[in-house]
Amino acid sequence: MIRSRSAIAAGAGLALLLTACSTGGAQDGAADGTLTYALGDEPEQLNPVLVDEHLDPVTEMVFRGLTAHDADNEPVPALAESWKISGDEKTYTFALREDAAWHDGEPFTADDVVFTIEGVRDGNLPISNKFANVKEVEAEGEHTVVIRLTEPTPALLDSLSNGMLPEHLLKEKGLDDPDFGEHPVGTGPFRLDTWKHGEYAKVTAFEDYYGGAPGLDAITIAYVPDAASRLIRLANGEVDAAYLEPAQVEEAGGIDGVRLETTPTADYRGILFNMEDERFEDPAPRRAMNYAIDRDAVIESVLHGHGRPAAGPLDLSPFGTGAADYTHDPAEAAAIMEEAGYEKNGDGIWERDGEPYSFELTTFAEDGVRAAMIEVLATQLREEGFDVTAEPRPRDAVDWAELEGFLIGWGTPYDPDGSLYGPFHSSEALDEGGSNYGSYADDAADEALDAGRSTNDEEKRAEAYADLQEALADDPPYVFVSYLDAVNAVPEDLDGITERTLAHHGYGFFWNAEEWSRRK
Repeated sequence: MIRSRSAIAAGAGLALLLTACSTGGAQDGAADGTLTYALGDEPEQLNPVLVDEHLDPVTEMVFRGLTAHDADNEPVPALAESWKISGDEKTYTFALREDAAWHDGEPFTADDVVFTIEGVRDGNLPISNKFANVKEVEAEGEHTVVIRLTEPTPALLDSLSNGMLPEHLLKEKGLDDPDFGEHPVGTGPFRLDTWKHGEYAKVTAFEDYYGGAPGLDAITIAYVPDAASRLIRLANGEVDAAYLEPAQVEEAGGIDGVRLETTPTADYRGILFNMEDERFEDPAPRRAMNYAIDRDAVIESVLHGHGRPAAGPLDLSPFGTGAADYTHDPAEAAAIMEEAGYEKNGDGIWERDGEPYSFELTTFAEDGVRAAMIEVLATQLREEGFDVTAEPRPRDAVDWAELEGFLIGWGTPYDPDGSLYGPFHSSEALDEGGSNYGSYADDAADEALDAGRSTNDEEKRAEAYADLQEALADDPPYVFVSYLDAVNAVPEDLDGITERTLAHHGYGFFWNAEEWSRRK
């Protein structure tokens, strides 16, 4: 759901932004209580039920769910003040806040919750699977909601952090109303003031926010796809803050009036294989490649040290076990290949039955970090006997069904079910319309995933996800490469930022933006 614009359009838009909106840059942001932040990705619409990954900053600030996440990424009350869970874990009763209001002044009520959850569950929406286990949701008065489930669903509290939608505006139009996506009305700490596609979106403080008026008067998100242009505008004082690429960190650190916020993320990169391709049926080469790559070298050369090696999808989760001990060990890689019947030909390439082991590795060409990473990975793999060619492609030219290898990005800091079931369960295969883009299928992985999502018992879930990590180590769906750090440049006078592990592409940086303020 992301749209990229050209650097030229973004530059022109930013000039208009600075002139027409008087948002200012680093020179006057502290004086008027505003902040201008540049990033690369612009959403297609500002509607939380139409986003299947992680929310952009504007949507994140405009909407609120029944729950939110604290600095430890644990669910905490938001529009719901409290909740009770029945002994069989199938009934949740939520007590709603009585002081929450929509940005148009209408009160937030239990009817809005029923409307949102039923609409998402019954609609063909990107997040419909989050509420697939909801059997019934009903309002008991204006400020109590009861949700009944078909089976225990431990990820429910995380799913309910998704923004609620106003029944009074969408009952006749539907949750996916395009006009609402352009002019959203939420219950969050900021309300949308202006959105000029390809240029910027500006939100202003919602004075009637139930948590109290935000510390900043306004925040403008400037859409500047070109990373070099973001850095230039930051250095020139045209924006106060910006999302940086790893290669820019050292230079940005020397800009007067700017400090750097480096934050860990649960966002990993890994080489995904198309399991419909017979070359990847045998797990031995996939295991061998996990030993063949030098993760530390990738992190140093591409990420400039702003990351950490990845062994699996749960390394930053409390459920992580480190089951896959994938260190850089070319000898182990060679031993695995030889045991599987491969030998090196005259060109130093592994082959079996006269067929060299070769494939194309691609990724989105618009993502400079990913494009650089596949070049390094392809070189490393060729050095160890795998004939891999790096070919970045434009996003709209990537055909998931036809690709061979792809540098995927995934991960969430929240309940693990949200970032595991989609990419690794066989029922979510690409031809089933799911997000298992490599069509990975492993019976042990399926069994563990089903067990992990069907109980709230932490010990049973830990056991299930330990089993999953063993399955992924034995039959790896990816060559896991690295987790990324997110680096944001912000004004030295900006207070209130609280670190927490962020999501895919570093989203979530604005999770407590209502607590931010500028020193005068």
